[in-house]
Amino acid sequence: MKIVAVTNCPAGIAHTYMVAEALERKAVSLGHTIKVETQGASGVENHLTPAEIKAADYVILALGRTISEDDYFRFSGKKVVEIKVSEALKQIETIFDDLDAKATTFGNDQAVKMGKQETPSGSVMSHLMAGVSAALPFVIGGGLLVAIANMLVQFGMPYTDMANGDPSFTWIVESIGYLGFKFMIPIMGAYIASSIGDKPAFAPAFLVTYLANDNTMLGTQSGAGFLGAVVLGLGVGYFVKYFRKVKLGKALQPLLGSMIIPFVTLFVFGILTYYVLGPLMGGMMDGMLHFLNTIPPSMKFGAAFLVGAMLAFDMGGPINKTAWFFCFALLDKGIYDWYAIVGVVALMPPMAAGISTFIAPRLFTKQEKGAAISSIIVGATVATEPAIPYALAAPLPMITANTISGGIAGVLTIMFGVERLAPGIGIFDPLIGLMSPWYWFYLALFIGLALNIFLIITLKSIWAKRKEAKLKDEERLTETTGDSI
Repeated sequence: MKIVAVTNCPAGIAHTYMVAEALERKAVSLGHTIKVETQGASGVENHLTPAEIKAADYVILALGRTISEDDYFRFSGKKVVEIKVSEALKQIETIFDDLDAKATTFGNDQAVKMGKQETPSGSVMSHLMAGVSAALPFVIGGGLLVAIANMLVQFGMPYTDMANGDPSFTWIVESIGYLGFKFMIPIMGAYIASSIGDKPAFAPAFLVTYLANDNTMLGTQSGAGFLGAVVLGLGVGYFVKYFRKVKLGKALQPLLGSMIIPFVTLFVFGILTYYVLGPLMGGMMDGMLHFLNTIPPSMKFGAAFLVGAMLAFDMGGPINKTAWFFCFALLDKGIYDWYAIVGVVALMPPMAAGISTFIAPRLFTKQEKGAAISSIIVGATVATEPAIPYALAAPLPMITANTISGGIAGVLTIMFGVERLAPGIGIFDPLIGLMSPWYWFYLALFIGLALNIFLIITLKSIWAKRKEAKLKDEERLTETTGDSI
């Protein structure tokens, strides 16, 4: 068969490309021809041409977020199989079975209807991750520039700000970098809103989220931070979603999305933000920051264990993303130690699983051993998802090992005072100045990995022995029943 596919996920980083690779590998093993278009954080790659779509027998859409109206029109008249991107890896062995029964033929009317959905399908978390995905380039680029400026100062270059004369090169680089941190929150709010209410929600959400973080204008000690992005992004998004259903007649209807909705939404939420939401959320953020800065060590270590365990538990799933979002959201407030937990724990499950296959190969299948090197390499760049196939094969021992070791690594990270400025390239973050102190980072990672590997081998050995004993008991029972008959 000739097949074309599209993959995307809320963050556009891991699942998008892992599912594409898995689809390609499985299709080739079955003798099919396939081309997969990825809609990731880097934009659309491996774009499907009209000729390729026309020649295809089936279209597979593995989606974590809504595709555009133009995408639906592209596949009009084709047999299309839709599946959640989070389920694709779990169903990869059977995904090509009986495609005809799974497929729906897209007609022109259906394409129009689906393409004009007012709200992207998905949970609140999918909308939040759409905002995070848009904010990532701001904080990554900004974090790298701040790190470079700090490295240049350490190498002896002068640092002079504008108040003391002509600004130095290092100050300029650092200031540009901090712009990324300044605008990541308004961008996050804008993309959360547009994920719900489409383009008319973007500008109002950006402006009111920026206002909520301007503590000088609001007269608060702190801006609303990520809390403002979440509350205002969701609020504006759903407000616009229902506003778009208003019917104004043929003369005024074209102005609804381009003029009326942005104006009314900005007016309503601008006033609400200035007088109510901004000061309220700024006060809440002040309280949270005060709590995090004054929390007793015992409570902080307990919270660090919980965050580390959540990050390792479902390997890129909703629990992982909740913990990740909490840590990531503190970056714009200059709190970097919690995000360092992400930088350590996210590496561990896939790397530990891959390394364990070399230490105890008898515990793993041929396919798991074949994927080990890829799991280690991809895992080393902070993509936890390569651990999923190992966890699906043996859920209880693998998830238990990952969760316990992730929690302990989270405690070690906080205990050692490791900080992470921004998302980066995983194990190499200390080399580009994003993670410090480098020696404590590598020590926390080494201890966490060693513990993870030890627990995987120990728990999976016990699990395998019990499974083997259960099979022998079943065989013995079968033989006894046969003799009785």
